[in-house]
Amino acid sequence: MSRSQGKGFAGAAVQSAVRGSRWVKDTVRAKITAVDIWIQDHYRFVVTGVLLTLGAATGWLLWWRWEEAIGFAKQVAPVFTIVSIIASALLSVLAWFRKRRLKRLAAQAAARSPQLDHRSEG
Repeated sequence: MSRSQGKGFAGAAVQSAVRGSRWVKDTVRAKITAVDIWIQDHYRFVVTGVLLTLGAATGWLLWWRWEEAIGFAKQVAPVFTIVSIIASALLSVLAWFRKRRLKRLAAQAAARSPQLDHRSEG
């Protein structure tokens, strides 16, 4: 009896679940990549639209609910400050690691490429 025959229903269900999760992951990755490329191609429109929407929503909120907006801002400002400091630190560390990785990969690529001697003999 081979190994695949001994798996039975549970093994087939696990394999099916793994295939399904890979399909979902690949589909989501493809959609995110497509959206990312679209935003890169239309970033001026996206940024302008977001800023106009945020400006209009902020103006409307402050116009109708000034007291509530100020009270809410006083409550969440310390939390947003702490979160932004942590996020900034994490992004800085990620950028540092990314730079180090790119430098390492460039050094490895340079070491693998043949070194041509351009000095003339003669």
